[in-house]
Amino acid sequence: MQTMSSKIITGGTVRVSRQLTRNGSVMVYPGQITDPMTRIARRKIFRKHFTVNPTEALELDAGAKLRDYLLINEGDFVSVNENIAQRNDRKSRILTAKRSGRFLGISAGTLVFESDDEDLESVLAGFPGKVAEVVPNRGAFLETEGAYIRGIWGNGHIGQGIILTLDDIEHDGVFTAASLSMAMSGAVIYAHTCYDADVLSSVAKQSPGGLIFGALPADLLPVAASLPFPVVVTDTIGNGRIGSPIYSLLGENIIKCAYLYSEGPRGNLPGGSEIIIPQDMGFSAQMRIPTDIEVGSRVRILDGYYNGEIGYVTEVLAPGNNTNGNTEQIGECVRICIDENTETVLPLNNVELL
Repeated sequence: MQTMSSKIITGGTVRVSRQLTRNGSVMVYPGQITDPMTRIARRKIFRKHFTVNPTEALELDAGAKLRDYLLINEGDFVSVNENIAQRNDRKSRILTAKRSGRFLGISAGTLVFESDDEDLESVLAGFPGKVAEVVPNRGAFLETEGAYIRGIWGNGHIGQGIILTLDDIEHDGVFTAASLSMAMSGAVIYAHTCYDADVLSSVAKQSPGGLIFGALPADLLPVAASLPFPVVVTDTIGNGRIGSPIYSLLGENIIKCAYLYSEGPRGNLPGGSEIIIPQDMGFSAQMRIPTDIEVGSRVRILDGYYNGEIGYVTEVLAPGNNTNGNTEQIGECVRICIDENTETVLPLNNVELL
């Protein structure tokens, strides 16, 4: 149920948003099971450019109006082997892409593309759950069963670990040098507050999964922001303690696994933080195995190293005829050509027909 404080769910369905600040590419589908590092959506920036000469490829006369022969528009993402221009008169010719990239336009009689993308913005799930709803071009809503706390500040990291507390939190609960211990390694530690910048910066040596404070003085926020693991403040910037509802909820979930998702400001969105404590339960995935994929089909890769990439199917492999680079046989797969230098073999349920 949800308590009087809107930032706490003590038990039930937890539904959270994972969205980009601007339009990009969504990598998941409804019913997909997520783990903490599942990439939900991304925005890309391209670092290189290349050109294609359609006049030569289509054997056009000098001065021909190139736009009359194009099959693509500015801004379109073109995959390898995709038709990008065509001539249909007595000299029928088709120009196909040899590389993947985004079409920018025409310059000096050539087609200009950009390629070699890298993430400008990427959104991760941060916890194990299920995709409940996809928001086109932005991201998705994820759900799990468990407990939830919405904090007021986070340092921009995600992490996880079993929940532990200081031995003396019932007395003052202040994080001090005496609190540092190897027992913190991999755990999510909660305390009322910390006043010592040197102590806070020293926590990194213990490699915790994360820290939860009810309050943190403003002058310690830069220190917390520099730590390589998530730090979440639940109640107050300044002097204070963990509020009673949150303190009780964390206490009830000692040694359960907590997932901390903290983010700094993004675009026009303020920074925030979340603590998600799933129940011990499994998920039933809503499998979307395409049945109409064939050689030449244009597909998007849904998960793994090539998550989000678009390519063409060059071969459909029956069960038992593929090993994906190792000795373990896997089910029905497809061989996908991503660009002129990149091919991969993936299970059929890891691709989406476009």
